[in-house]
Amino acid sequence: MPIFSVHYDLDLPDEYAAFYDALEAYTHRHVMDGCWLLETTGNAADIRDRLRPHLTSQDSLLVAQVSQDWAGAGTECGDWLNESQRNFG
Repeated sequence: MPIFSVHYDLDLPDEYAAFYDALEAYTHRHVMDGCWLLETTGNAADIRDRLRPHLTSQDSLLVAQVSQDWAGAGTECGDWLNESQRNFG
């Protein structure tokens, strides 16, 4: 299943319970503030469309599919990505 990186900048991050619930509905890893990894059979637009109703016009959102070529430091998502590597195409 593809892995997607979701990045966001929320105007009032403490007031977005429905947004976080929508993220947590996916198989996921919360990588760092404003960045989650999601595993889903959908595509980037599907994820965006599911999250968008929970955002205001002051918020920003970026969804991108993760490729086999990734690198990180100081995160706890590496093992999860390595286990999911079979999903990269």
